[in-house]
Amino acid sequence: MEYSRKTVETSLELLKELLDNPVVKRETHEDLVSRVNFDPEVLNLWRELIEPLFEIKLLPAVDRFYLAGGMSGGIFSYNNEELRRQLKVDNNRELYLCSFIVLLLLASFYDSEDGIDPSRESLLLQDLEAMVTENLQELGTHPQVERLEDRTRVNLREPAELWLDLPYQKLGVVQQRRSHSRLTFLLKTMDFLQEHGLVRLVQDRQVFPEERLHYLVAHYYNNQDRKNEILEMIRRRDSWKEADNNAPDIPGSGS
Repeated sequence: MEYSRKTVETSLELLKELLDNPVVKRETHEDLVSRVNFDPEVLNLWRELIEPLFEIKLLPAVDRFYLAGGMSGGIFSYNNEELRRQLKVDNNRELYLCSFIVLLLLASFYDSEDGIDPSRESLLLQDLEAMVTENLQELGTHPQVERLEDRTRVNLREPAELWLDLPYQKLGVVQQRRSHSRLTFLLKTMDFLQEHGLVRLVQDRQVFPEERLHYLVAHYYNNQDRKNEILEMIRRRDSWKEADNNAPDIPGSGS
């Protein structure tokens, strides 16, 4: 399909602005947003050429546009080396832990019936720490953990071992991000998400989801299998507990 020069120029200008800004919205880019809305071929050009060529995804909302990486290559399509740099961690073991924290955070914010609308407005870091601890204690030691790792393609045992050996925070340390504690990994993970305009961290203690995260999750959750990869970690843990509680006694065990 052939596109006019004006359509191509508008499309490339939108790409340039999105590479420099987390969001292009009418309040800051009134002329550009008006031109995109007026010319439907801009979005067609994005779908047919720009998105597959650059492996990115345009997320349009009402008078605003967001940019997301492709959804099939890990968190935001970074490879492991890029993610380690972004998160400021030393190895894949620490990277898996940060990835698990992200999954638990998303499952906490978007555990509603439709999986899209946020189920809470914010989350305290201490509550997130408790959730991560509870899930890693259960998932890291459960006999079915290998099956769950294969199914979700997420390493659970290594981050569990690392997390459970750490204190919540190092006493007397001013720069918690430079220490080695559970709080360190929580802060590094939230910093990463905040740098990408997905959450807002207030006073290093409370996390709020940003509007960009809502649109990103709405797109991500269009694929039901991917939704389950996140939420099933919470739900499977609960179902395991029910199964264990309902399992028949083994002859010769117990009193």
